[in-house]
Amino acid sequence: MLLASSAKQIDANLSSLAAQIEQQNPDLSVLAAREFRFAIRQTPLEVTISEPREFNVLEEFILRAGVEFDPAPTLQELADLLGLDRVFVKTAATNLVNLEILEVAENGKIAIANPALTGATPTKTIAPLGEDFFDKGAVSRSQIQSIYAISDPLNQTLTFKFDAVAAESINLPDLADFVSLEHKITDLADLSITEIQPLIQASGLGIHVPENGKIVSQCDVIGDDLDIWQIVSVFVLQDAIENKTTIQLRQGKHILETASNLLNELESQQKLSLNDLCKLTEEDVILEEPEIIATPKTRKSAAKKKGKETI
Repeated sequence: MLLASSAKQIDANLSSLAAQIEQQNPDLSVLAAREFRFAIRQTPLEVTISEPREFNVLEEFILRAGVEFDPAPTLQELADLLGLDRVFVKTAATNLVNLEILEVAENGKIAIANPALTGATPTKTIAPLGEDFFDKGAVSRSQIQSIYAISDPLNQTLTFKFDAVAAESINLPDLADFVSLEHKITDLADLSITEIQPLIQASGLGIHVPENGKIVSQCDVIGDDLDIWQIVSVFVLQDAIENKTTIQLRQGKHILETASNLLNELESQQKLSLNDLCKLTEEDVILEEPEIIATPKTRKSAAKKKGKETI
């Protein structure tokens, strides 16, 4: 005995998609289809992005003077040498000081004479990072960017976005009432920057691209977590060829493989009831099986048979 369409537990707004699935996959029958809501977690973050910037002509000259001139020149001496107002030289030097590349003594000298550990001759050096940046011809500059971490407990993903996901009210049964949903990452604050960097890179924001010298060097949580409701569709499918029932989750027409595998595993372990989830009893499944299997079908040979597709 085949279940009548009216007896199947299919939400009205999923009936069209259920019909398409059966039409395009003759070996499948949709026994139930229901919509649920589940909550993703949104966390506001601020990240510090460091990327290289080439020195301008004046900055490069100041650093070169700090490395090569002996004795070390003062800012005024450099201004006189270049024929510039001291203000321009001081501004460029201040930028380098703020970047911890250059040091300026109280007397205005741009390099500090440090006594060597051995010998009486002082060794003139610039700030520890200055010579390295000078050799590279570029300096690391930083900027602050606001982003959002999106933790999806159903798909077991942690992604990052520039824009916040809009919160909206959704009046549907909560999937968490039937399935235990746990976030992959419990607390972002517990992650180190080296753990966060590849996750940000995988999200494709273009703010962490190590091969281009662009690095997320710091990540701070700046606000409270916010739960955002999402809609997910749960389909219960009867496969006549394999003679088994499977659960398939979708968002729109997109099949959620990880989430589907999770619910199928829970159902096989008897930790999830199809009756509770979709009001589908074992009798409903048994009534559906014989009719599907008994229906004659013309099939190609096994060597030519194509894999089953779902839309």
